[in-house]
Amino acid sequence: MLVRNSGRLVSQQRLLEEVWGPSHSTQSNYLRVYMAQLRRKLEADPAHPRHFFTSPGMGYRFDP
Repeated sequence: MLVRNSGRLVSQQRLLEEVWGPSHSTQSNYLRVYMAQLRRKLEADPAHPRHFFTSPGMGYRFDP
């Protein structure tokens, strides 16, 4: 989802609905945990991400 929308902010609600389904659209804790895991696996320095960015309260963005 983030790669398909590379460079664009994807809302938390949209990510939750697309990945976990409509019944999870308000459970942002899933998303926070998942994004932290992605950063640990894919970022050279997860504390200073270069590819997976968070816009607090808004969503996430992937920059290749």
